[in-house]
Amino acid sequence: MYNGEYHTERLYQGKPIIIDLARLPGLAGPIFEVMAMTERGHELECTRHFDFQSAEASYKRMLMEYPESCAPLFGKYAKLRDDLRVAIQKGQMAEFSDPEDGGTCNHDAPSLILPRWDSVKVAQAAQEAGTRCFPWKLFGSRRFVFAPNTRAQGNARVRNAEAMCESLSKAGYDCVMYCQMD
Repeated sequence: MYNGEYHTERLYQGKPIIIDLARLPGLAGPIFEVMAMTERGHELECTRHFDFQSAEASYKRMLMEYPESCAPLFGKYAKLRDDLRVAIQKGQMAEFSDPEDGGTCNHDAPSLILPRWDSVKVAQAAQEAGTRCFPWKLFGSRRFVFAPNTRAQGNARVRNAEAMCESLSKAGYDCVMYCQMD
């Protein structure tokens, strides 16, 4: 990322990628590197430049060559997106009804067991609902943890996450709380 800009995360051919422009120190002056890579760091393309203008042009070219490709969600993935939207609203209502935020700083969040679900489509459903998720393996089961939409970090975050978990359980998902102290 250069000056807080020139960093893009998107789905390309159904997989998460990153396109980034960075300034690196060089012996004869700065070097600008532009890279398209997978989320795990596998390089798709990399260019190096000695001036910012050509690096910026390369960044813009990569944005065009690696376009965002999200097929519309349908079926269980569209239902997940809609259920997450409702859960996020209920979580925020629980947090705002009692904004006291003392207690231990945490990363508590609802977690769903979604066996044999496509992780890219689950991530797309989370993004469209206004949150993000990450996979979590617990006792051999594959779960996804969904971040509450909150600025709280203590008790208010717990109330938000618990309300989300309750909403998702009522919607028919196998939901448990993911608890992590900061």
